Amino acid sequence: MDTFEPPVDRTPQELITELRGLAGVDWETVWNGPPLPGQGLDMWCAQFGWTPTQFEYVLNVVSDTGGVLTLNALGGSWAPVQSLSHWVWGCAAQSPEGNPQVLAEAARVWPLYVTAVCSALGEPAWEGAWDSSAFPTELGPHAVPKLETRLRQKRPYRIAYWEPAAPGGALTSLYVAPAMGTADGSRTGVVNMSLKVYPRPMTFERP
Repeated sequence: MDTFEPPVDRTPQELITELRGLAGVDWETVWNGPPLPGQGLDMWCAQFGWTPTQFEYVLNVVSDTGGVLTLNALGGSWAPVQSLSHWVWGCAAQSPEGNPQVLAEAARVWPLYVTAVCSALGEPAWEGAWDSSAFPTELGPHAVPKLETRLRQKRPYRIAYWEPAAPGGALTSLYVAPAMGTADGSRTGVVNMSLKVYPRPMTFERP
């Protein structure tokens, strides 16, 4: 399950700039994974215009456009890299009573960021909300959350994904996910939007 970070707020235009910076990335090299920390890691990151900043469990890098990207690998290993993620936007309530407003704000800004990604990647293969009757039952060979779990947690609250434009390309998703207890009001709510890039059809972790 995703770890929720303090909310960030990158503008739609900043997201467009970040995606344009990723357009020329050699994804096969990314998925094969970096060398261990040291000069080799610095040189490996430099080919993408990245600077490594954190090496424990995951590799965090800063892009030449100022975005923080996370390279995720199973069990904190270095390779293969399973996905690249980038926190885009977040919102936090002051108390559980404010959770509906947090979710409403996520719904308000969502189309702005979807439009931003579309300007770089074209129209999504699918876009919709947690309660959509057309919500995919699977994406490629990978499972999505069980219906009852998705409806109870409203997770993902919104999601859109873009299929690879060419063989060897990457699958990109944009999604909004509420933290545990946000949907039912049992905790003070947090909602985050994240961009993720995958080497294969995306997978959703079951709770």
